[in-house]
Amino acid sequence: MAAPGSTPHAPSVLIAGGGTAGHLMPGLAVASALTERGWPAEGIHFVGSARGIDAQIVPDAGFGVTLLGGRGLTARRVNLTNARAAASLAWATLRGIALVGRRRPAAVLSLGGYAALPATVGAVIWRVPLVIAEQNAVASATNRLLGRFARAAAVPVRGTGLHREIVTGNPVRPSVVEAALGAGDARAGLGWPADATVVVVFGGSQGSLRINTATWTALPSLRDRDGLFIYHVVGKRDWAERPPSPPRRPDGSQVRDWYQAVPFDEQLPAALAAADLAICRAGASTVAELSVIGTPAVLVPLPIATNDHQRRNAEELAATGAACVVADAEFDGERMLAELEQMLGSQRLARTERPTESTFGRRDAAQRVAQLVIDHSSAVPGTVVAADRSSRKHTT
Repeated sequence: MAAPGSTPHAPSVLIAGGGTAGHLMPGLAVASALTERGWPAEGIHFVGSARGIDAQIVPDAGFGVTLLGGRGLTARRVNLTNARAAASLAWATLRGIALVGRRRPAAVLSLGGYAALPATVGAVIWRVPLVIAEQNAVASATNRLLGRFARAAAVPVRGTGLHREIVTGNPVRPSVVEAALGAGDARAGLGWPADATVVVVFGGSQGSLRINTATWTALPSLRDRDGLFIYHVVGKRDWAERPPSPPRRPDGSQVRDWYQAVPFDEQLPAALAAADLAICRAGASTVAELSVIGTPAVLVPLPIATNDHQRRNAEELAATGAACVVADAEFDGERMLAELEQMLGSQRLARTERPTESTFGRRDAAQRVAQLVIDHSSAVPGTVVAADRSSRKHTT
């Protein structure tokens, strides 16, 4: 009898982790790559966070999801908040163990983060083949804790601290690869001026008050720069804080002709493909997307990121010459103007037709990780593709 929620035609894969776009999007990219290799979508199931974005995004992508409670610890100290978080995470872990035992998947892919812990622990206890996908240059606590039990660890760069590292790059969404391939036509599709120097400013899925404030402070000076177009993704959290009326240029042109602000952009890869420069944080997915698309960047790492991983991510991209790194405490309107002046006047803005040398940004990273999952799964070779063909025969 098939496990609840699984298909009788094929073994299942559990993808553990989520809660944030940085963890979830690479998992969705791998899931898509698995389906391309013949693994039926109904045989791929996510185990994510009830507190995150998983509930909407995963079903929209065509995959099942189980949402568990729990949250990460805020600091290494004993307090009521952490006690509640630990209790919630412990209960979620018990549920994750039970879920893996009930489904007995052919493999579990851990994306790291607190949301990955329940099903990853379940994989270890039930001796299900475990593959880790680490997105950052420094491994997460969950992946470090359980990485010794993994058959393989897919990493963006060497030196993450995980056992059995295999450099695959960080998986990116298919839309990112499509944006990279169509970069030459991206600006026309967005209706942006063809002859302008375009700078895209954003702060990640939650936005960044530091980057937003610096941008708003710099606007009066940026207004007077001919041929400059600023596209500012403010973030929903800070949208109400934006200036009521950005300044017009002396020639009387409309503000929208040189500055556009939006609360959120689901098609950000297209904007990056159309940009000459990006100013942003240094989350793993952001660094990977910049690298795949080939957009130079000014990176402002989030200083409170766990294990300072954003700084390490930024340094990996900066080492290729495709970015410069500015400390969060030093980034204000004046520093933003100085970095723009330097970057816009340098050869760094020369876009190449291929990704930078950073392994963070490999266009086939999702396919590489998917193949690791298949290679180390307990599925009998050939059964996945055969099952997929069988299910297609019964589909009308």
